[in-house]
Amino acid sequence: MKSLQKAKTRIQQLKGLPYLVIEAKAFLEKFGEFLSEDEKNEITQEIQEAQNIKLTSKKPLQERFKSHFYTYEEIKNAPATRWLVQDLIPSSSIGVMIGDSGVGKTTVVLHICTTILTTKANVYIYMIDGDMNQTKIKESEAYPLLRKFPKRFIYAGKQTGGDFSEFVQELLTEIVEEQMKHPDREYFVIQDSLMLTVPKKRGFVDTQKLYFYEKILRSVGGSTLFIHHLNKDGNFADSQQIINYADYSFSITRNKFNSTILLHPQKASRYAIEGKAFLTEDRKIVKEVEYEAVNIEPRESKFVSYVLEALEDGEMNQSEIISHLEKMRFFSEYKVGQKKATKWLTVWGDKGKWSYERRPDQKNAIYFWIEQNKSEKVENLQNLKNCKTTLSDSVKGVCDE
Repeated sequence: MKSLQKAKTRIQQLKGLPYLVIEAKAFLEKFGEFLSEDEKNEITQEIQEAQNIKLTSKKPLQERFKSHFYTYEEIKNAPATRWLVQDLIPSSSIGVMIGDSGVGKTTVVLHICTTILTTKANVYIYMIDGDMNQTKIKESEAYPLLRKFPKRFIYAGKQTGGDFSEFVQELLTEIVEEQMKHPDREYFVIQDSLMLTVPKKRGFVDTQKLYFYEKILRSVGGSTLFIHHLNKDGNFADSQQIINYADYSFSITRNKFNSTILLHPQKASRYAIEGKAFLTEDRKIVKEVEYEAVNIEPRESKFVSYVLEALEDGEMNQSEIISHLEKMRFFSEYKVGQKKATKWLTVWGDKGKWSYERRPDQKNAIYFWIEQNKSEKVENLQNLKNCKTTLSDSVKGVCDE
């Protein structure tokens, strides 16, 4: 039984006095009937002495765990959060942006790249894209960035055969080394999309390898941002660890009603990220706009569209608009009550989507209309004048109609 004794000796060395006390108690309980009273008393006394030694030698809790406790001075002197883009992309972090195909994820990310490259001279961006071909890249905002920042904006994604994710992992190891060689720089890696660049196991993301090199890059001062697509049903169906292991995440949506792309904070446990919104024109970002002002739910944007469509034919009172919405089956389809609809009428009127006024001579009815600009008014008046003064009576009838 040499092996058993050797194992017991090793456990005793590892666990020390507490183990011996537990072993002695167990021994007494199991074999006490075979011992004399003196033997039992001696063992009991040794147990008591060992416990007393443990109690007297044990340091106070705060002393024993001192290395794990923060002090006031440490918190006071903690550095402020560094940002690649204020309230959006933290430095030395791992982030994920998730959205439907075609919603504008790459458009937003390239806009972010433009902002960083023009404001942070020490940042080097590696865009790893397994989706777009050369023609699509040329049509995107990546093309002018390649021309303007050839040394600080590197676009990777040529398909040369083999496993694309293996190439990405090799590239990441090199970027980590570059970050370590140049601590005065920050390397920012963008991976589009996560399902193409992260190693997989049986067709699914290999969570054992998820963010492996990205975590190392973060530890030496670099950052990574992943672009991740929703599935065909518009659901997040992959491993939840994709979000859990990241430092922050955004959900990206497009609001066709006001031509904006919105970034909704999803996970913000480590950083105080904020919602962002960007106005687009011809699928290109024109400028950043106030997130709260354009972040409206689909049924409300549909309501505004229906009302604007109705008011194109001329002014209408509140009852007429409600009747129009009923004919369009808006209330039943979008589960909106008439009380909420009447509130939205004044809310969006105050926002300038249309004008409205209460008319005492019309039994205090509220009328709504679309305000025309001066050129439209002049054109309409001119057309009306022409109809009245130059056309025949038969044509006048057509104008009147």
